[in-house]
Amino acid sequence: MFDIQEQGCNLAIWKRSLPFNPEPLLADETRGVRCSVAANNPAPILTQELQAAGFTASESLDRLITDICRLCDMFQPVADTPNIEVRVEVVTNNACRKFHGDYVSARLITTYTGPGTEWLDNDDAMRVDQGHEPHMINQMAAGDVGIFKGRLVTEWPAIHRSPPIEGTGAARLIVVLNPESDQES
Repeated sequence: MFDIQEQGCNLAIWKRSLPFNPEPLLADETRGVRCSVAANNPAPILTQELQAAGFTASESLDRLITDICRLCDMFQPVADTPNIEVRVEVVTNNACRKFHGDYVSARLITTYTGPGTEWLDNDDAMRVDQGHEPHMINQMAAGDVGIFKGRLVTEWPAIHRSPPIEGTGAARLIVVLNPESDQES
């Protein structure tokens, strides 16, 4: 994962199995959460914000919080900030449907349910930048963790998008981490 700190690397993906069954979390009537947490102790604020957003106290929620805390711990050396912005969302539409590079230094994205984030290799990213369609679209699996280098630190950010799911009945439970100091949506 820490290859992302190398100058020539704009995307690092950790292929992993889901650490728990997240499906029960989709049964809750929730709204998205966006909060700033201390990178070294995210659990208290994260727990409070998730419960306030409608996530029911459960073993699945406890396991989600444990996993997000682990991801914050992994992301902090890359983010190089004492606070991390955490976003937890259930997505059912075509959010971020166009290929793009984020205006952040780095962003961690993982999908717990539904199709994972799509990304392009450098050649296809250049094709899209020139107004052409990509030859091949890569996709992370549910459970995979990607750290995407952004436009604030490189001229060649990781180009990605949310998979188009509107009208399919699919739902994605995603977690996004940003350095708090970057303040981009």
